Amino acid sequence: LLGGVPIPMGIVRDQPDDLKNAIANAISEADMVLSTGGVSVGDYDYVDKILAQLGAEIHIHSVAVKPGKPLTVATFTSPLPNSPEDSDLSSTPSCLKRPVLYFGLPGNPVSALVSCWRFVKPALLKLSGLPEEVSKPVFVKAIACNDLHAGGGRETYLWGQLCLDAAGNHEFHLASGSHSSGNLINLAYTNGLAVVPIGKTLIRAGESVLVLQVG
Repeated sequence: LLGGVPIPMGIVRDQPDDLKNAIANAISEADMVLSTGGVSVGDYDYVDKILAQLGAEIHIHSVAVKPGKPLTVATFTSPLPNSPEDSDLSSTPSCLKRPVLYFGLPGNPVSALVSCWRFVKPALLKLSGLPEEVSKPVFVKAIACNDLHAGGGRETYLWGQLCLDAAGNHEFHLASGSHSSGNLINLAYTNGLAVVPIGKTLIRAGESVLVLQVG
């Protein structure tokens, strides 16, 4: 996984005790933890509360991105041995010896994948020791071959195919079909996400668009 060695932790029920145990086990074993679901504002979204109970510092609760608004980013740090802070972090696993980065991704599959491409991939590459010019997201300017619609309230990512025309210029072809956050089939041949900025509701065919390279 992008230079990391995955440690599958399985599927966990939406029960606070089960989630707390699973997250505690994960942060004791890994340098970065990814979870999906449980980070929105529903009755069974417990992740943020559990992270706080385990002593995490939560940096981000949500982002102005579509798809992928629910996103939790947190860090765990171990107190010094026998430090006064130990008593305040008694619920933090005692075997935690180094900082751990936590990403709580959305539960919808497309939202989770977009969040992974946009936020998790750069972080993982950076943690792997790669320089910024390699680890940062790669955006290219392309010509939109279709009208690209968005609501305007959030930075919107639309998936499709990025290719070169006969003159060597980038073109973006919007994937057909539904762009709902639960429809994975449309992502099968996606290698680019067109970005419609906040405040913009339409990029017309023939206009320039910024595209995030993925895959």
